[in-house]
Amino acid sequence: MKGGTHGLGGLKACFSAIRKLAVIFVCTGGLLLPNPTSASSADITIRQAWSRATPKGASVAAGNLTIENHGNTVDRLLSVSSPVARKVEIHETLEAGGVMRMRPAKDGLAIPPHEKLVLAQGGSHLIFLQLMAPFSEGGRVPVSLDFERASQIDTSLEVGEVGAKGPPSVAASKASIAGSASGSDSFFTHIHDPRAMANVILSPGRSGPVEVVVQLGDPQENALAVDGLSVSLASPDDRIVLSAAAAERIGTETWRAQLFVSGARRWDLTLRIAMTPKGRIEIRAPILVE
Repeated sequence: MKGGTHGLGGLKACFSAIRKLAVIFVCTGGLLLPNPTSASSADITIRQAWSRATPKGASVAAGNLTIENHGNTVDRLLSVSSPVARKVEIHETLEAGGVMRMRPAKDGLAIPPHEKLVLAQGGSHLIFLQLMAPFSEGGRVPVSLDFERASQIDTSLEVGEVGAKGPPSVAASKASIAGSASGSDSFFTHIHDPRAMANVILSPGRSGPVEVVVQLGDPQENALAVDGLSVSLASPDDRIVLSAAAAERIGTETWRAQLFVSGARRWDLTLRIAMTPKGRIEIRAPILVE
């Protein structure tokens, strides 16, 4: 029994060491993995796999990629895992009652034969939860994709800047962000918190007058009971704080606010949510205004 106990302890220590090494390599961008923009197994090809850099202390990140099915049979992306996150979820975008909702795809996502599945900003995408290290610009994030037919495919996501609209190695264009609900003239971000989540679109994504549309929900993607919402921007590096703008409700889960953004730079977006019946939640994320 003692020998078995020591063996189990040694095995746990080994896995712990491997996980720590993976996180260190991701942070330094030195992990030796397959080409980050393309990986394949039989009929499935993975292209344009990328993510945005996350601020220090962030616990959530989003992932984007394109899956091409060159075979004659439908395949299905069942699950995703990564050594840099406690959990990775596949989120899909669905329309219900005229409102676009994002929720975990419990049964995965299908890729029809000779077609492709685009996981991108504003549409279906990957969510990395409980990050073990920030996503650093210029680094790579290892992921394992499990398919119904193609089994496991290992690849990595290129990490671009905070406001990246596509893979760093691919010139940003409408083609490279096909499927994005934000469009090339808007900025989209997804904020995930243990208490609330939000899809945020700034239109246009540049300095001057902007409209901020926020769709709120709870962590299970259900409607969030909210009495009010305000939106504010701050640039700590430049010691600039813009006045908070009260948002108006334009739908069951959707709010709209008007802001004037004084300059092109990285901003910290803060949502202050007045909960029902009482209490307040603050969630924030970095955005890039051009």
